[in-house]
Amino acid sequence: MQENSTEKKRIDIINDGGQITITPLAPITIYNANEIEKELSLGKLKEEVQKIRLDLSELSDYDSYLIILINEIKEFCSSKNIEFELTGLNTNLQNFINILLPKQKEVPTIERKSFWVAYFSNIGEIVRIIFSDLFKLVEFIGELTKNFLYVLFKPSLIRWKDFPHHFLNAGVNAVPITSLIVFLIGLISGYQGAVQLSQFGADIYLADLVGISITRELSPLMVAIIVAGRSGSAFAAEIGTMKVSEEIDALTTMGFDKIQFLVLPRVIAVALAMPFLVIICDLVGIIGGLIAGLATLDITISSFFAQLNVALNYGHVFSGIIKSIVFGLLIATIGCFRGFQVQGGAESVGRYTTASVVSGVFLVILTDAVFVFLLSALGM
Repeated sequence: MQENSTEKKRIDIINDGGQITITPLAPITIYNANEIEKELSLGKLKEEVQKIRLDLSELSDYDSYLIILINEIKEFCSSKNIEFELTGLNTNLQNFINILLPKQKEVPTIERKSFWVAYFSNIGEIVRIIFSDLFKLVEFIGELTKNFLYVLFKPSLIRWKDFPHHFLNAGVNAVPITSLIVFLIGLISGYQGAVQLSQFGADIYLADLVGISITRELSPLMVAIIVAGRSGSAFAAEIGTMKVSEEIDALTTMGFDKIQFLVLPRVIAVALAMPFLVIICDLVGIIGGLIAGLATLDITISSFFAQLNVALNYGHVFSGIIKSIVFGLLIATIGCFRGFQVQGGAESVGRYTTASVVSGVFLVILTDAVFVFLLSALGM
């Protein structure tokens, strides 16, 4: 008769040789949570337990406290390295638990690679990225060429209003910095050349050294590097920001071709601005070499320009101008190409802006090396 005097159990716990089965007999709700916690008392288990089974087949009513109870039992089993099993679920209860019970995220296993495997894997990934960018660049150049040939017959398709703006930024505004750099290059090369030529009594040939090196190589190359840092990065940042803010998508929706509207005005402006900059820098660089010669050698201004007239011909000047046009096309194309590659936010804009400068300078130097071999083969 003692059973009638005791309070009815809310949880039935059966221990069968280290396997404990917990069967809730009363509703599991927040209102009787304290009583359930007291009867459960997982921390008082003294025997060796291999498995805990939670049987919900007798459960009549429940609320969100059921999820808390299941999590407590699971965490206890996980801390004690005990197997846990949940049984007796009907369809409604299963759906309820699937919605509210947080799912454990699988921790991905990290495969440890040897040093050499990881090293060559990184090299392979870099090579893959380089070739992927190269193929995309070739595709972009093809699309640009197609649109250029198309607008030759319909020039009105280009947004010519942007042309003076881009020419001003890429050309006129770049005159001070490019002139200063090439002037210093001419001054340095003139001084170094003067030191060597004076040892052989060939002072007058300083005009040959400075004139040919400035017009053929140094002026086009330095101007291209500076323009790549100024205009190439600016194009990448402008187009990248437009892409992030979805302005390019808006232009496409309105029926504007992004190549004709954004790229062609920039490419044409830089290609025409580069010869303008190179001619100015040729003159400034030669003046720098002349100043170095007057300061260190026994030559006069008239003798310097007389020798320069003999040594320098139109081939030297025109080779530098042709290089500058090609460099301008490359710089503007790379800048716009990197801008269209931007994805995400401001971090991506910065990354591809930097990539536009690096890629532009690399291709300029590579193209200059190709020009050197071609012009040498042609005897120019």
